[in-house]
Amino acid sequence: MIDFIDTLLFLSRKVISFYAILWAVPGGLILFTVSHGSFKHIIYLDKQLAKNLDKYYGWNGHLLDPLTSTIGCRYMGYCLVYPFIKYRVTTKSKKFKAFMWVNTIGFWCWIVIALSMIFLNLT
Repeated sequence: MIDFIDTLLFLSRKVISFYAILWAVPGGLILFTVSHGSFKHIIYLDKQLAKNLDKYYGWNGHLLDPLTSTIGCRYMGYCLVYPFIKYRVTTKSKKFKAFMWVNTIGFWCWIVIALSMIFLNLT
């Protein structure tokens, strides 16, 4: 029974690591595009996922904090909490939902890898 559990853990770590590595380059390019590209990307994400748009946009509709680092952090935050805030999405687009799930799983894979490395070093 112990051998089966060890094998299962080994295979799950391999699958998670494979997905994280496979996702890293496209995920980095997407992060760069959202952060440094047109504001239309983050505006669309905010309209779909933000709880309070007034927090991010002024009375005239312009971004209050248009720094690329702020936009990138907000995008990463949306990816990390997407499973918990997906009910806010108003679009029926399967492409948007697939995009968010692929990136959410990618970010969470790296978190799982980091935590497993920490715990393996402690034991």
